[in-house]
Amino acid sequence: MDLIMNGQQIRKLREARAWSQEHLAAAAGLSLRTIQRVEAEGRASAETRLALAAAFGVEVSALTAQEAPAPVQEPTRWQLSRAQYQLLRLALVLTGVLGVDLYRHASLTWSRWVLLGAVLVLGLRWFKRHFVAPREV
Repeated sequence: MDLIMNGQQIRKLREARAWSQEHLAAAAGLSLRTIQRVEAEGRASAETRLALAAAFGVEVSALTAQEAPAPVQEPTRWQLSRAQYQLLRLALVLTGVLGVDLYRHASLTWSRWVLLGAVLVLGLRWFKRHFVAPREV
């Protein structure tokens, strides 16, 4: 028997922890499709409710509390996601590092190592995001 849950509340709790749906599914021991259905339709079995509450570390009642639905805000043209914002910030910092190195030495003396390190870190993050499964909690 499916029970009614607050899908928006579950999504809010998940996003507050910066978890993907896949990560929440792994942490709760549920399938990705179950997480998608709960967030979209608000229906879940009693076992699913208990697993989600345990994964979030909250009471089951916190997942079923009804609150007024928030108005859906359409993203503006220039609204950036968190990852895009971090990438833009990194690009600006690296541009500053290059500028200082070129101004002081008229060549890339030490800044190339900073650039190499940044490319290495970004490459490792991309590899982890696309090829490494989330750890079991």
